[in-house]
Amino acid sequence: MNYQFKAGDLAIIVGANSLTQNIGKQCQLREFVQSGDCYVAPNGVVYRHDDVPCWTLVGDDLVAVIEDEVVQLGFGIHEPRHLMPLRDDFAPAGQKAKAVSA
Repeated sequence: MNYQFKAGDLAIIVGANSLTQNIGKQCQLREFVQSGDCYVAPNGVVYRHDDVPCWTLVGDDLVAVIEDEVVQLGFGIHEPRHLMPLRDDFAPAGQKAKAVSA
């Protein structure tokens, strides 16, 4: 599904191309980056993103690849298709409960 995420949203990681250690972990979306964009990781280093569009994320126990090494940084970067929102307003219209008037 294609969700309309925004910075600050909570999500769960449901897939990954390589960092499968993050699957099942809760995160908060920070910043959407596209190829060529730069972002600052929690370690204070500025990185240039050179891949498909992704969200930078923060969350307990998240791992990231920093200088070709997997490190637990409480930070990650994942494609939107690998994220599922943790808010009710993302439920498809057919699945939302509606009050029945008597």
